[in-house]
Amino acid sequence: MQLVDQIDRRAGLTREQYESEYLRPLRPVIVTDAISHWGAMGKWSTQFFKDEYGDLQVEVDGETMALGDLIDRVEASTDDNPAPYLRNQALAELPPELFADVLPMPYCTQPNWLESRVFPKGSSLAAVELYIGGQGAQFPVLHYDGLHTHAFLMQLYGDKEYIVFSPEQTRFMYAKDGIEANKSHIVDLLDPDLEQFPLFDQAEGFRFSLHPGETLFVPSGWWHTARILSPSVTVSINGVNRANGAAFRRDYCEALAERSNLFSAVARARTALLVALPLVIIDGAVVAMAGAAAAAPAATTATAGQQLQGRTHTATRPVGR
Repeated sequence: MQLVDQIDRRAGLTREQYESEYLRPLRPVIVTDAISHWGAMGKWSTQFFKDEYGDLQVEVDGETMALGDLIDRVEASTDDNPAPYLRNQALAELPPELFADVLPMPYCTQPNWLESRVFPKGSSLAAVELYIGGQGAQFPVLHYDGLHTHAFLMQLYGDKEYIVFSPEQTRFMYAKDGIEANKSHIVDLLDPDLEQFPLFDQAEGFRFSLHPGETLFVPSGWWHTARILSPSVTVSINGVNRANGAAFRRDYCEALAERSNLFSAVARARTALLVALPLVIIDGAVVAMAGAAAAAPAATTATAGQQLQGRTHTATRPVGR
C-alpha cells in the first residue's frame, strides 16, 4: 500500500473555485478558513465540555457515563490504551446553546438537498454530530459514507489523522456484502493481513492530519477512516447535491426496497424507474434530485430519531469519522 500526503489545503476559495475544482470532480480538500465564523472556534475544548457539561450523561459503545468522566479518560488516553471514543452524538440531543455555536454551516456544505423542505426525512440524514476522543482512539472501520452522501468534518480542537482512498481503489478495499457494502473487511490499515487481503498491497491513498479550524470535504464514495493524535473535538454533517444526487437517489431507493423486503422483480423495476427519473417521489416525499436546486433549504436540524444506522445502504443515516 502506498500513502501520500498530497491533499490540497485551501483558504479563500470562492464558491466557483470550490465547485469546479473539488465538488463537481469529487476531489477531497481541506478548507482552512470555512468555520472561522463559528462561536465554537477557540471555545470548544475537552476542558470546556468537562467544565460546562461534566454531569451530562453520554453513551459510548454501550456504556453510559458522565461526560466529565469521559473527558478525564480522554485526557489520559494513549496509543496503547485509548479512551472510549464518543462518536456520532447528535448535537440536537445536547443542550441547545451548543448548536448555536456551530451555525451557520460552512459554505462548502451548501446546497444540501437533505435540508430541503420537500424531503422532510432528509433532516435526519443531515444531522450535525459531535465527536470527542483521545490519543490512539480511532474509528472502527474503513468505509465510505452510507447512501453515497458527502461528508464534511470540521475540526475544532486537537488533531486527527485521516487515511482516504478514491472510489477507483474500491477493488482493493475488500468491501463487505449486502447492506454493508460500504464497509471494508480490513481492520488494521497500517499492518494489514496481506495473506487474507493480498490486493490491499496495491492500494494507493492519502494520509494526512486535520487541525483546529480546518474543514475536510470527503466526497461521495471515498473510503476513509480516522485516528486521533491528541484530545480532539470534531463536528460533522453529511450532504447531497448535484454532484452526488444520482448515486444517493439510487442507494436510497434500493434501501427502501430492502427495508420493505421487496426483492421481487416488481420492486427492482420500481427502483430502476425511480433512479431514472429526474424528479422522484421517495417514501412519500417529492425529491427534486435534478435541476438547479431542491427548493429552499430549511435550517439545519438533527433529530433523536435518526434511523439510518451505520454507513450502510439501509434507509439509515450515515455514521462515522
